[in-house]
This record gives sequence, structure tokens and C-alpha cells, in this order.
Amino acid sequence: MNKAELVQAVAARAGSSPAEARRHVDAVFEEIVTGVADGERVSILGFGTFDSATRASRTARNPQTGAAIDVPAATVPRFRIGAGFKSRVAGTSAVAAAPASRKRSAEPTAPTGPDKKAKKAKKSGSKPSGKSSKAATKPPEKSGKKAKSSKKKSGKKSKK
Repeated sequence: MNKAELVQAVAARAGSSPAEARRHVDAVFEEIVTGVADGERVSILGFGTFDSATRASRTARNPQTGAAIDVPAATVPRFRIGAGFKSRVAGTSAVAAAPASRKRSAEPTAPTGPDKKAKKAKKSGSKPSGKSSKAATKPPEKSGKKAKSSKKKSGKKSKK
């Protein structure tokens, strides 16, 4: 579907003229582009989110010559598909509405489990001896030399 077909579909669904539908479609697109260009995030529930992302500068290679090329940093538009859109395309049932958020109390609650930071801070005084279980299951590394076969090669005999 291209833009002209989209305008016709919107006009038919809204019961309006194609000219009016074109103005509305253009207005929606213009607002999305303007918002993203201004650094805003444009979220359409069930459809997706438009925003911008900054790509860091990097060094790339020309595949033909192998020469290094500096690629400057850039700000690019980005679109992330919404859950409703994904499920509709996948043919699954419509996504249920998001559950209502709980109101948080003004007072902090007591911790319910062990403190993760305290666990990480614990260290034993000695190092474990022997290899770990991962190292035991790792296959031995191959050396650079090929192993000689004890079997005789079949075929022509070599002259010396």
C-alpha cells in the first residue's frame, strides 16, 4: 500500500472526501516527523513509537579496497513496533489491555529478600583449587600442526 492507497482507504473508512483524508494523513505524518526532529518521542498506543537515536562515530572499511573510512556520528530516526501491531501481524489474538498500575505508598517498604549488593561484596579469602566444571567440559584445543595418520595412502606410488 502506498500513500495514495492509504488516503483512499482512510477516506472510505471515515466517510470523507479523498482531499480531506489526504490533508489528515499529511498532517499526521508532518506531526510525527516534526516531533522526532525536535527530539521528542511520538508514541501511538498499539501501533508503535517513533524517536531518534544517535549513532557514534566509527571507522569502517571499503570492501573493495580495504581502506579505512571515518564514518561521522549521526542522529537517525527509529521506530519500535507496538505489541498490538506485532500480535495483529502474527495472527495472534489481540493483546489485553495493560494492567492498571499500583499506587505506591509514600513510606518505603522493608526489604523482602537478601540484599544483592551484600552478596556481591562477600569474598572468600582463598581461591578455589582445581579447574572449574566448565573447564572440564571444554574440548581440548587443536594445535597448529596436523596429526600424521598411521594409515598408508592408497593410490600412486611416489618415485624417489
